[in-house]
Amino acid sequence: MKRAVEFIRNVKQKDDVIIIFNNDGDGICSGVLVEKILHEATGKRSYMIAQPMPPEKNLLRKIQSTLPTKIILTDMAIDQQPQTVKKLASLSDVLILDHHQLKKNMTSSNVVHYNPRMDDPRVYQSTSYIAYKICSMIKDMKDSLWIAAAGMVADYDLTYSQDVVEEIRKQFDIQGKLYDSWIGRIADMIEAARSTKTYSCEQMMEIFLSAKNQEDILTNQTFLEAYKEVQNEIMVVLTDAETNSEITDRVMFYNIKSKYNLSSFISTRLSEMYKNRLIVVYQKAGSRIKVSARCQKGMNVGKIMENATEGIGSGGGHEAAAGATFDVQGWEVFRQNVIKLVK
Repeated sequence: MKRAVEFIRNVKQKDDVIIIFNNDGDGICSGVLVEKILHEATGKRSYMIAQPMPPEKNLLRKIQSTLPTKIILTDMAIDQQPQTVKKLASLSDVLILDHHQLKKNMTSSNVVHYNPRMDDPRVYQSTSYIAYKICSMIKDMKDSLWIAAAGMVADYDLTYSQDVVEEIRKQFDIQGKLYDSWIGRIADMIEAARSTKTYSCEQMMEIFLSAKNQEDILTNQTFLEAYKEVQNEIMVVLTDAETNSEITDRVMFYNIKSKYNLSSFISTRLSEMYKNRLIVVYQKAGSRIKVSARCQKGMNVGKIMENATEGIGSGGGHEAAAGATFDVQGWEVFRQNVIKLVK
């Protein structure tokens, strides 16, 4: 963590910085926390690029259209693509802040890679938690604790983040589950705006950077309308999932059909309802199938997705939450692989 702190601390006014962040709540909030420090150092806004994982094929072309001196990636399991890291490092100094299952430590002469799993593979801490801890070593971040809270809750697992959880409880006087408070509402508002494409992830970063506090988000009418719209759609989809899922001994496959990108939210909700099953929510997108998988206990979902897509696509993530993508023709191979791996 010390090298990551020094990397950010050493950003100067002359630097041109690119922040590449994962296109979800944790990626957005961790990117916002880092940018708050960087903006003070450079006096200008960093160039912000939202990316899925794996990243888009045109990512390098986007970066090459600028002349960065520093590239910072948040919540991107970019070590799964070491050649991409090498290409980024040929353009500028690179900082990687991530928490996904570690494939390879990419630290080199001009690459700083921080992932808490380097010290203990069992540790699961959101990138928002990591960014808040790192940035707090540079300046007091208490005014931005609400942003860290939203990102942490959006990422779901808080087991190894209890020091900041207690800080959140104390500062905002929250007694119960953080998700059941206004923090969970903000996390869901981010996901709703993303799913409905009401805001781009880059636009959401700008809104969070400009917000004085959480009330600016909670009272944002555009966020609220997206949230209400998505909540109604979720009820319809969950009802459909109850009757139209394929259920094997320990796996639930559900082909989601929605005009919104709700796979992640629905897979999480179904995993809470069926705690002992692997939930596989999939959706066709053109010639590709995208999968969001969840399991509350007893399975390493990231490894299952990685192994199930071997030779047909890509997959991976965390122990409890992961994703995959592959060509439509690979569906039956993927399905059979998942069933075998779970057995």
